[in-house]
Amino acid sequence: MPDNPLLAPIARLLHAHPEGLSEYALMKQLEFEGLSLDKEADVSAELLLFRKHFLIMNALYRLRPVLAEEGFELSISALHIQLHPRVATPSSGATGLLADDQPLRDYYLDWQEFENSSSDYVRRLLDGFWQRYMNDDRRSDALSTLALESDASDAQIRIAYRRMAARHHPDRGGDADQFRRVREAYELLML
Repeated sequence: MPDNPLLAPIARLLHAHPEGLSEYALMKQLEFEGLSLDKEADVSAELLLFRKHFLIMNALYRLRPVLAEEGFELSISALHIQLHPRVATPSSGATGLLADDQPLRDYYLDWQEFENSSSDYVRRLLDGFWQRYMNDDRRSDALSTLALESDASDAQIRIAYRRMAARHHPDRGGDADQFRRVREAYELLML
């Protein structure tokens, strides 16, 4: 794996900010200290931002086991990155890695992901994110329309649909627009 030039500066910044900082603040601090992350002028703004993000996350995941050996646990999220004094727990293991963190760790430690990134790749990632985001939002609205909780089973969805459809069916004096919303909610939830 190629050497990531951000390893030492990020380690120093993490120790200098015991309160933690966001990924954005970390990125700005690195740029303030003269580490230019904008070296590739011939790429799209989205690809450049993806590569900055990838370099930071790669450095963080590479630093995590090193910092664990020094007695620290590194919590990593885009909104808050922070060093904590390490407390040994059965789930943390010898390296301070959390089991549910493994897929992200594997992704950011795979240098091929960085090397193979392109503007099209980043555009597909962003489109996929927004598609999932919108589907989650639409699912929430559909559940609300049928007056259901987020953990509703298929059977509960069918029962709620039948009840609401009967109540709002235009042939029974109900509201046609509300009936349409109920039907669309049911169809979305049963995909």
